Amino acid sequence: MQELNLLFHTDFNIDSITSAHRSWNAETRYNWLEIPRTRHGLMLLTDYPAVFQLPDGSSQQGNPGEVFLLPKGARYAVGFSVPKNLWTHPVVINFRLTDLQGAELSFGDKILKLCADDGTLTPLFLATEELYKQAAPVLLKAKVYELFGTLFPITQKDECCIQYINRHYTENFSIPYLAQRSAMSEAVYRKKFKQITGKSPIRYINHLKIEKACQLILSCDLSMQEISDFLNFYNLPYFYKVFRDVTGLTPLQYRMEHGTKL
Repeated sequence: MQELNLLFHTDFNIDSITSAHRSWNAETRYNWLEIPRTRHGLMLLTDYPAVFQLPDGSSQQGNPGEVFLLPKGARYAVGFSVPKNLWTHPVVINFRLTDLQGAELSFGDKILKLCADDGTLTPLFLATEELYKQAAPVLLKAKVYELFGTLFPITQKDECCIQYINRHYTENFSIPYLAQRSAMSEAVYRKKFKQITGKSPIRYINHLKIEKACQLILSCDLSMQEISDFLNFYNLPYFYKVFRDVTGLTPLQYRMEHGTKL
């Protein structure tokens, strides 16, 4: 994402931070189509999907556990796919980003999906809510910097791109791409990856995808085709095959055994 390059090459300050707790239902709609956002935002979707309506009439869906960057100047409207009489509680952190001379930094004006949570992001987002409620600005700022360091690990070594995979497994990338990104031949990459994780790269990625599929099956009203498409499986039959290989169940059997049918 070229828009994020500034975070890797520019020393920056974060200020004017808010992280208020909000509740949304199926009727709630937040509209920035006519008046663009006045600050940058980070949104973590929690238990239900969101649909972003864009100025050109197109839409972009976000699913539970995904993190979106909402740049200053972006125009959009957002609503949530919440069952009747229920509520969702996404976390939105608003902030200003400047360089060391005080000039505001821009990410462009397009909504960007950053990653899917690997379990490390939700506690950080929730901590910012609590610190903002406590009116603890220094601790709040420290927590937001910690969140940025987790979202954008600039200096941390990522052997075999495992951290990259953990954050981007819903995207479509090849093993040769991961090997090139790790500065290894494909054969060496596959061998090293198996030594570190105990799994082949494909098996590791598929396990992450099926873990996410299990969450989506139990937490939101998405069809199996929508879940398969979101996780970038080749087609629906392949999604069913991988799901059964990992869990020993079909997706529908999993829903019946582990939750209430939505």
